[in-house]
Amino acid sequence: MEQQNDKTTVFFMVAVMAFAIVLVDDRWVRAGLGLLPALLLAQRALGGVGVGSAEAERVGAAAGPCDDETVRAYIDELLKYFREFYAMCHLMTGGKMEPDEAKELAGGIERRLNELLAKITEAARREAGVSS
Repeated sequence: MEQQNDKTTVFFMVAVMAFAIVLVDDRWVRAGLGLLPALLLAQRALGGVGVGSAEAERVGAAAGPCDDETVRAYIDELLKYFREFYAMCHLMTGGKMEPDEAKELAGGIERRLNELLAKITEAARREAGVSS
């Protein structure tokens, strides 16, 4: 049940960020609505307790010591891409960037996110001792 609550909370935070980036016109409200869920997601990913959830118990292979520095590096890289995407959306909305240029930038961000996901997946497989 706790895992379902975590999924619902994360989904809600991502939805609020998407709403803030796409639909809110006021720059300060958009920044606040986008930044708050991003910080809460980062806190949850770093092992902190998020809004409305209890800290998850670690079971099985995850119960062992984890490489916090590696996890933090992945999260820092992910947050960098969030900030880059947010800035791109803001520039395009403000008319300072052409839609074609924004599409090209978004494609690059998507490619780098896919590469990051592949690195994280491979590291998790190595940690669990699973061959690909």
